[in-house]
Order: sequence, then C-alpha cells, then structure tokens
Amino acid sequence: MSPAANEADEELLAAIQKMGRLMSSRKATGRIADAAGTEIGQQGVQIVRALHRNGDLPIARLALAAGMDISAVSRQLRAFEADGLVERSPSADDARVAIISLTPAGTKVAERLRAVGLRHLTDTLRGWSADDRADLTRLLTRLVDDFAHTEVAGE
Repeated sequence: MSPAANEADEELLAAIQKMGRLMSSRKATGRIADAAGTEIGQQGVQIVRALHRNGDLPIARLALAAGMDISAVSRQLRAFEADGLVERSPSADDARVAIISLTPAGTKVAERLRAVGLRHLTDTLRGWSADDRADLTRLLTRLVDDFAHTEVAGE
C-alpha cells in the first residue's frame, strides 16, 4: 500500500471512530432524548430503538440488537416495566424465555426519539445534494456490511 493510501486510510479510520464516539456519546443521546421529551438515558435509548426497529424480542436478542450486555438490558427493562414502557410475555415456543414488547406508551417514546433523530440528520444534511446523500447511504451501507464480514487480523 502506498504511503498516500495508508494516510488516507488513517484519516478515514479516525473519521469513523470520531463518528462512532459522537453517535454513541451520552451527551448526544441526552440531547436527542431531551428534544424528544423523555428522560431515558443512553442505554435506554438503545433498547427502545432496538425494540422499535426489530419488534418483540427475547432478552438475549434484544441485548444483541442494542449492542449491550444482557445484564445491563435486564436492569433497564425492570425500570421500563415499572414506567409502563415495556412488557414481558412468555415465548410461545419456550415459556422459560421472556419476550419483550414495547407498550403503546413505549412505542410513543420510540417514535418521538426516531422523529428527533431523523430531523437532526435531515438538518445536518440540508446542504447536501440528493446525489451526495444517495452516495453516502450506498457507501456507508457497504462499509458497515464489509466491516461486519471482515475478520480482524493481528500484525
């Protein structure tokens, strides 16, 4: 690899890491939650978003979809149940497995979070052309897919 290509890859990796930190930061998540009129914390937002995107899920799959540890998800779910945002029901296939669902109140919170997040993205990309937005979507989707399917190699 040429030095210029290596430098470009270094800059791309730095930009990706910066975007990841920005998108997953407590501050950014808190601003979105505040704008959505909810007091849900960072982990809670991840859980609500995962349930809204994927529908009813067993706890283990919910943890995977939210990118969280099962124990952290379980703690959040207890609070969400007390607040009436989620409910548990036994799986039809295995009564030992709990299926987590958003309640109507939880769905409203999820929809507000989604609307605020989407509005923020739309505002951010306001000066971008339709072609630039389409290119970004295509390339970012490709990048995420390639990252997911590429083994991490040591030196």
